[in-house]
Amino acid sequence: MSHAILVLHSSNVGQAVQSGNTERCFSLLSAKKIEPLRVDGSDEAQLAPRDKLFGVSGIRGNYPQVFKVPIGYDVAGGGAESVEFVGAWGKVEELNEMNEIPKDVLAANPDIVTLDSVLANVATSA
Repeated sequence: MSHAILVLHSSNVGQAVQSGNTERCFSLLSAKKIEPLRVDGSDEAQLAPRDKLFGVSGIRGNYPQVFKVPIGYDVAGGGAESVEFVGAWGKVEELNEMNEIPKDVLAANPDIVTLDSVLANVATSA
């Protein structure tokens, strides 16, 4: 596996919806045996990585945001060019729902993107 997942979240988010979405995101990744890297957007020590990720996604202040990064990615000093924005929670949820499409339909329509296809080269825990 060549990639890891990084989640930009906020432990201090003031909106219940974003807090709930963050919990659902971490639960979904856990169910898929993925332990993501985490950047807490409300942590002053992580403002530089947060701003870099905001630049990649084009979205500020909306949590969670999910990214795919190379294994060993340095959250503090890694470059933005190696970061792929998967989506904010709504997109991740939509990709997960696409997993429900029958396999034969997916095979006949390779342009349909599912969460499983996005996570295909992501490292998982045992």
